[in-house]
Amino acid sequence: MTIKIAVVGLGALGCATLLALARKGFHVEGFEQYRVGNNIGASGGRSRQHRLIYGEGAAYTTLLQRASQLWHQLEQEQQTQLFWGGGCLTIGTPDSPWFTAVENSAKQQNLPHERLSRAALNQRFPRLNIDEDEEGIFDPAGGILLTHELLLASAEQAKQLGAKVHEQTQIDGIVARDGAVELTINGQVSSFDRVIVTTGAWSKRLLPDLPISSRRLGMSFHVGKESGFDSVAFPPTMRVSAGRAMWNTQPLPDGKNFKFFVGDAELNELHDPELVATEATGSLTPVLNERLDRHVADAVNGAHRTIVGGGTWPEAYTHDQAPLIGELKTHPHVWIGIGLSGHGFKLAPALGELLSEAVAGEVNIARDWPLFSPERHFAEPQAVYSR
Repeated sequence: MTIKIAVVGLGALGCATLLALARKGFHVEGFEQYRVGNNIGASGGRSRQHRLIYGEGAAYTTLLQRASQLWHQLEQEQQTQLFWGGGCLTIGTPDSPWFTAVENSAKQQNLPHERLSRAALNQRFPRLNIDEDEEGIFDPAGGILLTHELLLASAEQAKQLGAKVHEQTQIDGIVARDGAVELTINGQVSSFDRVIVTTGAWSKRLLPDLPISSRRLGMSFHVGKESGFDSVAFPPTMRVSAGRAMWNTQPLPDGKNFKFFVGDAELNELHDPELVATEATGSLTPVLNERLDRHVADAVNGAHRTIVGGGTWPEAYTHDQAPLIGELKTHPHVWIGIGLSGHGFKLAPALGELLSEAVAGEVNIARDWPLFSPERHFAEPQAVYSR
């Protein structure tokens, strides 16, 4: 197609959008301020969990199913393994609103799942420490995604389909003018018919009025000293018990190392006004290190206590924790995919495809996906947790 499109920011959603547009035959160019697959943006940290049973709502299920199809298609195209199955586990107390939401999602959509008692959890997953009043919901379709490999594979496949990728390229300005959009790229102005901004926590540098805030989330890496840390015996697990810290564990493909995240190990610019998430150091602060160290000892047994790696990664959040997908009324021909709110990686292939369809005029976001419309009314959610 003769329409010339720029994708600014090649993280998870940017790479997915670039590939989706290339599949449609558009003349598309991607711009990344670092290198594709870097460890600086929201996709840093080696892995993310995938779960099909989604407490956030039924609207996400079709996107998650489509994302799975697109990952497997990319694995075949690039001849590499990007998804490691084994299931995904949610642990919680029966009075937890998020635990209830996950179970209701499974039941209402007839998704395969298992409700597990504490005794069953202890027998099946002995490396996890389960409180007496906690139960589990097992999602057999879940697993882990390799983040850096997925970004690199997506960009490579897009290039094979004709897309251009510009790395270590700074975008300093964006102006909609006379039916086109001008980008200032490394000090030089270039014109595009459409521009899609997928710059995550960096988005306010180009579009300062966006209704987002940013956080830096702390994660740590650990080594098991006993067996039982493979993806079947130690699946990616999210704990959402009422009144207790939310934590998340993810095994790595080697079957011995794992990653750990806890909900209060984060820096939030709304709570810390001096924080600039995109400029803060990526290393763990002493406070975050202490929180991760304390909580991993409560959550997991049979592992070395030492934190052998880790850091913080910035993510952009909206007030209702749903992404902003669509064209900006204030900037004609400028589209955004921003504010994925900590649950964007698993959705990225499907959201990238949705963005490509919207730009091609095949989908009306405001009508068909009002949940994501940038023009929607924002309200604070009743329950919040970091995914």
